[in-house]
Amino acid sequence: MVKSITVYIILSLFAAWLFYDRPAAAVISLVFLPLYIKTVRKNIQKKEDGILSEEFIRSLISVSSSLSAGVSAENAFITAASDMEKLYGMRSPIVRELGIINSQVATGQRLEKALKDFAQRRHIDEISDFAVVFAAAKQKGADFSSVISSCTRVMEERRTSEREALVLIRSRQYEQRVMCVIPPGILVYLRLSSAGFVGVLYHNPAGIVIMSVALLTYALAIFIAERIGDIKI
Repeated sequence: MVKSITVYIILSLFAAWLFYDRPAAAVISLVFLPLYIKTVRKNIQKKEDGILSEEFIRSLISVSSSLSAGVSAENAFITAASDMEKLYGMRSPIVRELGIINSQVATGQRLEKALKDFAQRRHIDEISDFAVVFAAAKQKGADFSSVISSCTRVMEERRTSEREALVLIRSRQYEQRVMCVIPPGILVYLRLSSAGFVGVLYHNPAGIVIMSVALLTYALAIFIAERIGDIKI
């Protein structure tokens, strides 16, 4: 987070110099700092959720294999925790979460309740859906192995569709990010090579208004382009 705030301050100083010729104008950007921090945290959380979702699907494959071998659901999750630890390491999010689930079950809590708590803790669609399906399957006495195999297959197909869509969107976003460098690049070039040409845009009310509109339009374009990548399938 400290690194992100440092980058924000540097960009604010650069924008203040480029658009207003007054680095002190960067103080205004402090108003938007809380929003920036919130966005950074949201992106970090989104990345962590994506990793946990992928690992969760992997753990279900292990659970399904154990159930097919005749192991109980409770012991299947213990085995899955061991398998995930070997695959991802002790610090893996899914290893921590499976550890919590297994600890709750060991103290007498029902497995479906532990999974429900897991879903409420993390607010991830795949986990919430599975917790509901698992509770319904246990209540009706369904075949856990086939139910979990079916859930895993559906989740994997969904993740595959998301990845394919993201590949297309990210390529366009990359092109957009490259293009975003061009406007300030042109302005920097003009300031350094033809200062008199753009000098009329600084230190006067009309110029401040024009540059403010340009800066807001530029920021809005970047915001909209980044939001394109937030898809739900």
